[in-house]
Amino acid sequence: MKLSLKQTEIYCFIIASILGVLFHFVYEWSGNNPIAGLFFPVNESTWEHLKLIFFPILITSVLEYKMLNFRPDCFICTKLVSSLTGMLVTVVLFYTYSGVLGKNIDFLNIAIFFIAMATAWIYSYRTFSSGKNVCHLSHAGKWVCILSVLIVILLFFIFTVSPPGIALFQAP
Repeated sequence: MKLSLKQTEIYCFIIASILGVLFHFVYEWSGNNPIAGLFFPVNESTWEHLKLIFFPILITSVLEYKMLNFRPDCFICTKLVSSLTGMLVTVVLFYTYSGVLGKNIDFLNIAIFFIAMATAWIYSYRTFSSGKNVCHLSHAGKWVCILSVLIVILLFFIFTVSPPGIALFQAP
């Protein structure tokens, strides 16, 4: 049985959100395994917490692609932009509220995670449901999107091992 686009997006949003919550603890559960640290947050920095958006979306996107009863031309590019949008929402909301309040509040951080995930999935749903080939990419353009996904993964790996000395990469 094939699900509708809306059903698929909702199920994948729920799965990705659950994965994101669970992923928060995997590094610790692994006994601080350095390989696990490449994919799961190793500290409480904002950068490390962006893994909770990116990797669950990446994983569920593979599932979603198999579940959809159509193959959007822009699937990879849409999911890349979707995950980057969720990551941007996370950074903007976190630094806005913590800058205004002068402190970090766990409840708000959790709310931001779900807002960011919802924003990412709303973006992809609206893009897919528009019925338009919104990216108009050539075959080479699609490879640029795939390469961009790989670059984001590589950046997570590099900045986990050797984080720059700015606030985004520092644990509070």
